[in-house]
Amino acid sequence: MELVRLMHEAGYEIGNLDATLILQRPKLSPHKEAIRSNLSQLLGADPSVVNLKAKTHEKVDSLGENRSIAAHTVVLLMRK
Repeated sequence: MELVRLMHEAGYEIGNLDATLILQRPKLSPHKEAIRSNLSQLLGADPSVVNLKAKTHEKVDSLGENRSIAAHTVVLLMRK
């Protein structure tokens, strides 16, 4: 990925990644470890720095009505 290449060329690495996925269905609990592992591999990050959470909107708004999904992610970059 271009972003990962640019990050490494600039002398940075991922210090922490915190991602929250918001959706009603499918339930992500059974898949969270696989998603976390795939993110770690794609980003070239240690799996211990990737945190993944899944939330629902309890049937409120388009997220809760299963018409959309959202992802909120915060990444801390650190100099190598």
